[in-house]
Amino acid sequence: MAEFVDSGPARQAPWYKVLDGDRWAVPVAVLKGVELSHERHSAPDGLRRVLQDLVDDMEEEGMPTLAEWLDVPRPTDLWGNDIRWWIGESLRKISGPDVYDFIERALSGSSHYDERVNKVMRANDIGLVMVDGVFYEDDETAEEYGVEDVSSQPVSLLKGRYAAAGRMWAKALAAQKAGDDKQAVALAVNTLEGVVKIASGKKDINMGLRTLFPEGERTPLCSAINQLHNYGSAMPWVRHGGGAKDLELHRIEARGVLRSAAVWITMLVNLDGEGCFA
Repeated sequence: MAEFVDSGPARQAPWYKVLDGDRWAVPVAVLKGVELSHERHSAPDGLRRVLQDLVDDMEEEGMPTLAEWLDVPRPTDLWGNDIRWWIGESLRKISGPDVYDFIERALSGSSHYDERVNKVMRANDIGLVMVDGVFYEDDETAEEYGVEDVSSQPVSLLKGRYAAAGRMWAKALAAQKAGDDKQAVALAVNTLEGVVKIASGKKDINMGLRTLFPEGERTPLCSAINQLHNYGSAMPWVRHGGGAKDLELHRIEARGVLRSAAVWITMLVNLDGEGCFA
């Protein structure tokens, strides 16, 4: 069975998959990670050149740093051009996944190479984007290739009496694209709350959910939507600012919340449209 790989503190989410032996794959841009690409045996040449430049930029620290990454003894009998030869040969031999890992380690939150790396990703149809030195699955690619992401589903549904919620959802998507994760989460949860109130005719989300999903088999749906709403209130600097103020909101976490809200919004509006709440 294939195993998702998490290989260091910089990893925000598993983005490549070990198939077996030396076979591995990364998300395909066209499919947006729903499936994985055909197996790859090497990272793109452009990405290897980025890594070479990053190690070169380290100057005297390049060799000991690379030896640490490779978990090998640091050579002590090399000087001048021999050091460059050792670095070049070591980088040439590393596996494809290590290229991605080492680039993240070298950048360590820096955005200086984001644009260059992303050009390589687009040129090779790889569904990843680098933001501040970290690889993420690329939502932008889905738009470019006409593949619908779940977050876009409410856009066409939030019309008529849901128009105000639609405008708020558009702002949530814009905030996400701009990298303002806290604002994106707040607006997404607010949109969900608004949809519940409109569908139920109640002014309170808790009462609204109990109206839409009364006691019985659908009670878990009521709880699930309510818990997502509670999450938005509990996270610091999001809605009402609860929680520890130094608690970090991870980008992949924010995307997950946005997509979850999109699923519930889509379900609620469609149920309402079919007269299920009448």
